[in-house]
Amino acid sequence: MKRTILYTISVVSAALLTFSVSAQQIMEGQAEVKNLSVTRNSGVVKVDMNVDISNLNVGADETLILTPAIVKGDKSVEMPSIEIMGRRAWLYWLRNGEQTVTENPAYAERIATRAEFKAGQKQSVPYSTELAFEQWMKSANVVIKEGSCGCSNTPLALGDSPLQRILHDPYIPQYVLAFVEPAPEPVKVRDESHSAYINFKVDKYDILEDYKTNKSELASIINSIEKVEQDTDLTITSIRIEGWASPEAPEHYNKTLSQNRANSLADYVAAKTDIERSHIETVGCGEDWKGLRELVEAEQSLLNRDKVLAVIDDKKLTLDQKDDALEALIPATIYQRLMSEMYPKLRRNDYRIVYNVRNFNLEEARALIDKDPRKLSLGEMYKVAGSYAKGSADYNHIMEVAAKTYPEQVAAAVNAASVLLGKGDVNGALAVLSKADQNNVNVQLATGNAYAKAGNNDKAREMWQKAATAGSADAKHNLSELAKSLE
Repeated sequence: MKRTILYTISVVSAALLTFSVSAQQIMEGQAEVKNLSVTRNSGVVKVDMNVDISNLNVGADETLILTPAIVKGDKSVEMPSIEIMGRRAWLYWLRNGEQTVTENPAYAERIATRAEFKAGQKQSVPYSTELAFEQWMKSANVVIKEGSCGCSNTPLALGDSPLQRILHDPYIPQYVLAFVEPAPEPVKVRDESHSAYINFKVDKYDILEDYKTNKSELASIINSIEKVEQDTDLTITSIRIEGWASPEAPEHYNKTLSQNRANSLADYVAAKTDIERSHIETVGCGEDWKGLRELVEAEQSLLNRDKVLAVIDDKKLTLDQKDDALEALIPATIYQRLMSEMYPKLRRNDYRIVYNVRNFNLEEARALIDKDPRKLSLGEMYKVAGSYAKGSADYNHIMEVAAKTYPEQVAAAVNAASVLLGKGDVNGALAVLSKADQNNVNVQLATGNAYAKAGNNDKAREMWQKAATAGSADAKHNLSELAKSLE
């Protein structure tokens, strides 16, 4: 046998490079090299492969020799061989423990990977070795030299037989992900939302401060409003109060009752604070069936829970018919439990305090980044970030704070993802991007970059194609770079 099978692989182009080759036949098609990979990490080249020898025909006294080597021009270095021994050759080696043919002085001192050939059986020989990298190995070829010997230690002459050739270093794609400027925010509008459970007597809507737990509930409402009022950075512009009812009375009655109770709370707030009554909006929302469904869904122990949910979800029934159907469920304890445990939680007033935030200079904004970031606009945050070196710990920190503060804003998500990708945190970048608008071109572009960083070229291509279809020039560039890297 006189043949050298040539797997041409660029073994160098970056600090860490991996190149893999699919299965290729050797020994005139009787064997295959599978999962061949060549990895360079700093100053070490590692070669891994599996050699399937199932279909070989090795004589009892024969030793088949496969010698991997790195070759470029007149330079080459051989690696430890793979010796596949026939039955008698294998037993002779086991009994005598002698050096085998590829360990004699002509081949240098090295230990071979050995295997006994077993005719008619599925066999694969794993191979792994490392050697020191030298500069001449750039764009070199990895070859497998084939040979054999019988009873003597003289191997047959070897020849060359190239299978494929890659004479250049692998293309390193240059993907782009531009900084996204935030939308301007001339007036910073913020809000706070709370819920209050004011107790009213049956069919009444006047507020009694000393009735049940009302004192603490009312105090909490006033405190929430005064906290905003007393902050000199904030100016309350409006308050919205929503009244909600439980379903056990007629729908039209509950609608009116919830409106009246919202109005009563608005009157109380206007009397206890500096907020003008005209700045307090009230809405009677009526029966809270969505809230009831959430409570039932969360209560696994509720008897006949599926039947309760079926009634709530039945679009053919009016709200009054739904309440009647719930009351008719057997046993009666089902409705009794709804009335005692869940309906009281539906009778509430949700209120939202809307306010404006003043603008801040650089030093003021820097002081608020960690203390109270919601007072800052993205633009103000980025001005602070710009006062530090890009890529510095302070710069990166502000980008991540911005994304945590405004997770749904595209600029915050994309810019923070870019920082995280720079640190190699692919999962963190994908998590940040998942909270923003998935139909946004910039989000799609950044998500593609994250998948590319993770080595998932299919997902990267999918995301970039979406962005490119929407007109993103950067996405088109990245697709082109990906195609070049895969050629």
